[in-house]
Order: sequence, then C-alpha cells, then structure tokens
Amino acid sequence: MADLKYSKKTEKLAEQVGFWIAKNNAALIFGAEKDSDSLSSAACRGSKKAKGLTIGVTYGKGLKVYEKNVDIVLASGLERGGGREFPLVLSCDAVITISGGSGTLTEIAIAYQANIPVVALNNTGGWSKKLSGSYLDERKRVKIETANTPRSAVNKAIELARKNRDKDLIFVAGVHGNEPIGPDVLRKLEAKGYPVNWMLANPEAAKLKQRFIDSDLNRVFPGNPNSRKYELKRAFELTKELAKYENVIDIHGSVSKSGIFTIVTNPASANLMLAGCLPIKNVVIWQSEKNNGQGPLTRYVKRGVEIECGPQNSPKIKKRLYEILRTLTLSGINLEQSDLSRKNIFQVYGRLAGENSGSLRDFKKTKIKGETFYPLLVNQYPGIMCYKMKKINPPKELSE
Repeated sequence: MADLKYSKKTEKLAEQVGFWIAKNNAALIFGAEKDSDSLSSAACRGSKKAKGLTIGVTYGKGLKVYEKNVDIVLASGLERGGGREFPLVLSCDAVITISGGSGTLTEIAIAYQANIPVVALNNTGGWSKKLSGSYLDERKRVKIETANTPRSAVNKAIELARKNRDKDLIFVAGVHGNEPIGPDVLRKLEAKGYPVNWMLANPEAAKLKQRFIDSDLNRVFPGNPNSRKYELKRAFELTKELAKYENVIDIHGSVSKSGIFTIVTNPASANLMLAGCLPIKNVVIWQSEKNNGQGPLTRYVKRGVEIECGPQNSPKIKKRLYEILRTLTLSGINLEQSDLSRKNIFQVYGRLAGENSGSLRDFKKTKIKGETFYPLLVNQYPGIMCYKMKKINPPKELSE
C-alpha cells in the first residue's frame, strides 16, 4: 500500500481491508512508516478496531514508527525501497494492494516471483488498476486477481492463500480400510472448521472395514490403470493426483502399543528433512524393497513420510494425533526448521518370528539370545513377534 497522496475515500477502503482481515481471524502484516501516515497505517487502524493482530515491518534499525497502535514492530535493518519489501512480502500468505506507486510495484513483483497470491482492490488507481487481472510476464506465475470491495478482497486473498497452502501439504488416510484413526481424526478437524487438506485412499475397503479388497494398497504403487484389481487401479489414480503436492503425509494405525512415530520408507534427504520438521520424536527408517517395481505410497511422491499410530483405538493416541495434524494444518511445512538432531532415529534391519511373550515393548531396548535391539510393532502381525531396529545417528548434513 503506497504512501503517495490519496483521498479520504481510499483511506477508508484501506481501513476496511484491515477490519475484515481481523474479522477473519487473520493477522495483518504491513509496511510501517517512521515519519508519515499511509494506507498501510490506515489498514492497521482498521484491524485494531476489530481487535486483530497487527505486525509492522519497518525500515532501518529503530522500532519507533508513525502508527502507535501496532502490536508488533519488526526492524528489517533494510532501506525503504531498498530491501525492506522482501521480508514484508515473504512473510505473507497473500497480498492485497490498494492504489500503489513504485513501492507497491516492487512488492507485487516479489510476491509474483514467490508465487504468493495478489489481490488488487478495484477502482483505487495506481499499479492496482494497471495490473489488475493480468500477469507480470509470460511465465504466468500468479495472476493479479481483482476484487470490488474490501470484504471481497480479503475473502479472495484468504481463499487463494488456502489453495496455495493446499498445494504444499496433503494428508492421506485409510490406505488400509481397517485403520480408521486417520479418517476419524481428519473428519473431526474438518468439523471444527480447520482447513485440512486430505483424501481417503481406499474408500471401498473402508466401507467394508477390511484391510484391502484385492491387494494391499501400500504394496502396489505406482499402480496400473489397466489392472482388474481394484487397489492397482486406485494406486495409479492416487499417484497421479498426489504428484501435484510438495509434501504427502500418509497416516496409519496399528494395534501395537507403539505410540506415534514417523516412518521414512525412502531415506532420501528430502524425506528425512520432512520427518525432521514434524512434531514427532521417534523416526523410523524402514526402507522398503520394490517388489516387481512396486512399493508403498510414500516412495512415489515428491516428498513423503508415514505417521504410524498405535494403538489406534486409544483416546490418548487419537488426541495426540489430532494435535499433530492441527499444528501441521495451521503452520504448514517449514523445511528450514527441520532438525533431526532432536529426534530419536531408528533403522529397521530384521524381524523376530514367533508370538509376543509379553516382555517386549516398542522402542524399549531389549536383548534376546545375545542380540540387543529395539522392538517395533510388537504383536502387530501373526507369526511375527516384532521387527528389530538399531538406533542410528542422523546424517550430519541434516542435523546441523
């Protein structure tokens, strides 16, 4: 929002934008000026009328700004028109422009390069009028959207921000039809109004409450569109759909008393980084072997891990999964915060045949016949007492 000469009518529009941002429980991030009023400051005043959170990004080193009713001031240490715009824009989920001079043009260009949605308020002049409904270049990264009122501008910005975030993360649940914990918790989040993005992987098996129809879905990716088997066709459909997303989290449930842990089926650095930024302490590297070119879902996406929950009928486990998925839904995935050094990392290397004697506990070090290991999924599968793990150090380049 520019600090050029503007009318009282335009100032009122800016104030209304801030008001409706607050009414939608969103935070206003704006360019805080040090020496004069501005349309950005007007938006701040509007937000405070609705008791919203306001964050002003100012230039230079000092925290003293013109608008006194701002909640948080961030001193960028950069000049106005010379860099302050970068932390300002890149901190936003969406940008709303009103009128605008060269500073607004700079901010629009930064948003465009970063694929951040931009909504221009119609009939306010400046660069908002000139660029409304257009793209900045032939790459067509982000279309500058148009809105006729402050309220519709805010609604459109929030909608676009959610769609943009949806491309970043999707949850997959119900790969096995007898594992209802994922679908149940995700539906609860939806009912509470959280913008959770998810899909039910195996709806036919879920209807029957059985693991699969023809084949184990988590063993047949990337699938086959010409197969007569339901799961192979479904795997092909899912592989195609999930290719649109940067991060895929596949949720599973078990009868084992394992708690909640992350499984990395493909220990590539991208997947380990994803595991490192989830709010889950235990990480298990369980490298699956492709059987006839087939394998689990998370091996056939850009970046993917599994979350395993056990026992899945435990209210405590359901509550914890709800908290984890709510946090990820609201905050998204920030790979820059990935830190495997704070995780307990294990690697599956074998399994122990037989039935559980009752003494084994998931993730608790044990020794049997001279062999020391950490059990996993104790008594989960018939004929398998548990899987055996060793504790390992994270790759150095991913733990710093």
